[in-house]
Amino acid sequence: MTTLTEQSLPADSPDGINPSRARPAVRALYTRPALTAGDLSAPLLVLPDGHPGAGSLPGAVQLSDVRRTVARWSALGIGGVKAFALGHNRDSTGSAAVSAGNLMVRAVSAIKVATPDLAVTTEVCGCSWTSNGECVLRTRAGGIDLGATYRLMGEMAIQHAEAGADVVSPTAMLDGSVRAVRAALDDRGLRDVGVNPNLAIHTTLYGPFKTLMATDPAAGHRRGLQLEQGRAQRDTVVQARRWIAEGADSLTLQPAMTAVDVLARLRADQEAPLVAYSTSGEWPALRELGSEGMTEYIGMLRRAGADHVLTFVAEQVAAHLERNCG
Repeated sequence: MTTLTEQSLPADSPDGINPSRARPAVRALYTRPALTAGDLSAPLLVLPDGHPGAGSLPGAVQLSDVRRTVARWSALGIGGVKAFALGHNRDSTGSAAVSAGNLMVRAVSAIKVATPDLAVTTEVCGCSWTSNGECVLRTRAGGIDLGATYRLMGEMAIQHAEAGADVVSPTAMLDGSVRAVRAALDDRGLRDVGVNPNLAIHTTLYGPFKTLMATDPAAGHRRGLQLEQGRAQRDTVVQARRWIAEGADSLTLQPAMTAVDVLARLRADQEAPLVAYSTSGEWPALRELGSEGMTEYIGMLRRAGADHVLTFVAEQVAAHLERNCG
């Protein structure tokens, strides 16, 4: 008896016999877009006008270029932007982080004027604003001042939300920080603003961002506030559950390139939306792949479990999708 797989087909038959590679009309029944521009957010690294670092990374722009940049991204269909601001007037308490009209506030306002429908996430962390580059505030004895750090993060979250941010992202992996930020927003009546904390694994792939934004801590590293690579699969799941219990609405895992296994493990454990952050150190490698290779990489992150991808190649990938899938 001849089986289906044994039936002879013309050598040059393009359609095959498996449903996943059958005739075009049948393949179309099962095919869905692997990736769309709306699945992407772009990091926006806001620098003061005249700063020489503009253009050193995609999305590194002077304040006066913010509106033009986000309008271009929105026209490509990119779904969101995560804003970071170069800190100024730094001191030991990060006071400029909550000063009226600081660079982050002006950037968020500019984004919302130019692109009201673009989802805006902001970094809520002390590292850009403390004189020692620390994510947290310290006591005189050198320990973490939890109360002061929580208050700073809560005040930053309120300020960003009132400027127009849709989501705030506590960056320092400090137990209690998500709860404190959520409580601060709720007490201010900002219950519709999301909280998206980071699940940050220690890596060298944050380097270009830290150099440009001057966020290298004086202590040399911040491993006490990051997950270790060797335990990342287990510890990320544990931390994610803590963040959700504290009130997180979604989660960001970083870096993406060296943590795809962690992303898949996290997806199996969590129903909450997951953002994969392809960090600044990944940009030089992705640039060498070209737009098609970049798009395949980002598509892989989506298949691995990311609901959304934050990446420095968002514009290139969105343009590629427009050219080839529009």
